[in-house]
Amino acid sequence: MNKLHTWLLVTVSCAAAGATGPSATPPSIEVFAARARISDVGVSPDGRYLSLIEAQNGKAAVVVIERQGGPGRSMKVVMGEPDKFRLKWCGWATAVRLLCAYQAILEDHDVVYGITRLAAVNADGSNMLVLLQDSTDVQGQFEDRVIDWHPGPENTVLIEADEGASVDNGNAVSSGAVVIGMVGSYGAPAVFALNVLTGRLKPVQRARPPIRHWITDAHGEVRLGWGFVGTTESYYARLEGDNKWRRLEKFEVFSRESHSTPVAIDAGSSNKAYALGPSEGRQALWLIDLTDVESPKLMFSNPKVDVSGPILGIHGNLLGVSYETEFPQIEYIDPGARAAAEAVKKAVPGQFVAIRDSSENEKIYVVACWSDVDPLSYRVFSVDTGVVTSVGLPFPEIKAASLGTMRPISYPARDGTNIPGYLTLPPGGATAHLPLIVMPHGGPIARDGWDYFFLRQFLASRGYAVLQMNFRGSSGYGDDWFYAAHQDWGGLSYDDVLDGARWAIAQGTADPARVCIVGWSFGGYVALLGAQRNGDLFHCAVSIAGVSDLVLLIDDGYRWWDTGDAMRKQIGTDPAKLRRDSPRLHAADFNVPVLILGGDRDPVVPRKQSQVMDAALKQASKPHRYVLVHGADHSFSEESGRATLLKEIDAFLASHIGNAPAPPAPIP
Repeated sequence: MNKLHTWLLVTVSCAAAGATGPSATPPSIEVFAARARISDVGVSPDGRYLSLIEAQNGKAAVVVIERQGGPGRSMKVVMGEPDKFRLKWCGWATAVRLLCAYQAILEDHDVVYGITRLAAVNADGSNMLVLLQDSTDVQGQFEDRVIDWHPGPENTVLIEADEGASVDNGNAVSSGAVVIGMVGSYGAPAVFALNVLTGRLKPVQRARPPIRHWITDAHGEVRLGWGFVGTTESYYARLEGDNKWRRLEKFEVFSRESHSTPVAIDAGSSNKAYALGPSEGRQALWLIDLTDVESPKLMFSNPKVDVSGPILGIHGNLLGVSYETEFPQIEYIDPGARAAAEAVKKAVPGQFVAIRDSSENEKIYVVACWSDVDPLSYRVFSVDTGVVTSVGLPFPEIKAASLGTMRPISYPARDGTNIPGYLTLPPGGATAHLPLIVMPHGGPIARDGWDYFFLRQFLASRGYAVLQMNFRGSSGYGDDWFYAAHQDWGGLSYDDVLDGARWAIAQGTADPARVCIVGWSFGGYVALLGAQRNGDLFHCAVSIAGVSDLVLLIDDGYRWWDTGDAMRKQIGTDPAKLRRDSPRLHAADFNVPVLILGGDRDPVVPRKQSQVMDAALKQASKPHRYVLVHGADHSFSEESGRATLLKEIDAFLASHIGNAPAPPAPIP
């Protein structure tokens, strides 16, 4: 690191850091491609220290700051980022001991996969220790899964990890599967107490297939487990004072069987658990008595959308749950967390805020803040003083005035169903006859939301309108919405995307001669379908890490011993439909220019999907460009790869649909 930022811990008054002002020059490609300058802020249990990941010139380091003490307070770089590894997160195990996770992408037998590793360091930078690595007790791809930060014993956290070579677990791998990363218990982890000073491990809960994840109570006792075999999922519980594990529920994935997903043990009773489960066709928050699971208590639901991710405190206690209508929301059940969030929201009007960490006495809170034009940043709130301080800006060069405002919209599909989505218009005031980017989201079990996304804002800053839609098959809108397009990747979901593009043209927002479809992952697959099927509507297409062959995707899933059956059940098994909905098999139908971008370190969508699409288009003599970006993962996380992505897209779009508003059509 060359230097530390000097704007850290600046008191926030009542104006958002990214408030709009006079129109600004669009940020450069390098600015949009840059890694966040500041990310992942945490506070030590006693509130004395803050930790953060600080990046400059593509590399990051861990910085520890003494929270009080004026200009002369301690500010120290305590750990760097080694080659081929990327800092993932940091968290405080004790008042002076910090744990940080690193991630990397590896390749073995033509299979790309991710790994994580864990390191510990003191607040003053001393006693740095890599944990778990080379241990005979644990092994596997993932070594950063802390499930309890404060289980009780001094200097100890609880982790879940695959049992090592010293353990004879007697498990077998299904025939024909490839096991990657020395997975000892084949994805069914045990729980270990880890001494963060010495690295010593003590088994707490042995692996119990099919359980893949464990949850503890407020006393550090393992109480809940979740797992699956093939396409059957199960949930387990162990009552207080009982050594037996009992199965709470068993169901088939991608079925409409009613089931609940435990997310946290109730802080007041180890025999009660919070869970997400169905209420009138949508996910809601329930409180379950583990001794009588047939009588759950409804705690919170929303009549329009699913309740989703839990917000947990430092002891694993439930603070609240998130959900998203047109804008993100959190329902806090913890009054202290609610009060802290409300105080910060007053200091950053126009931004959404969410609790991310707190001191043990809940007097100091770390709060994440963002909006459509404000990248995620962090504030620190002191309950005693009522003061909100900023921990710097992640992208200080980006000004809200140079970005496009993201507006919630809805449009009618061909069957009359209203499809929710977002329209982002470029800054400068133009609202009609714009070049339009149709951008379906990935997943498809995902949804677009109101937030800052670098690619959307890059395109808006260059003069493009961007339309996003939560087509049927998206998550977050209840079972009926999701199952309407289940196993129909190239059907109803695609039709909803088409209807959105036609709506934008009919509204006069889009110039019909300058519409391009751009997508990532599943969205990249939809972009290829658009180029294949609807060259009359889309004048170009960009597929980023996109799927091109559904049969190939299913076959690759079976290389991983635990995903093939579920993938087959998600996509479907009808050979004729799989062929009809695979763009690679219809290269002769492509009649518009296509840009294909992919990374050679993508563990999610294998690069083979882009390579076979490229080969098919070459054989059919269709106009296209394929760029394989060295070192890029599925998200193009590294700055150099992301810059290449933006440069290629910028040049491609400029040459095919331009980026200036078209003049109004003459009045006949």
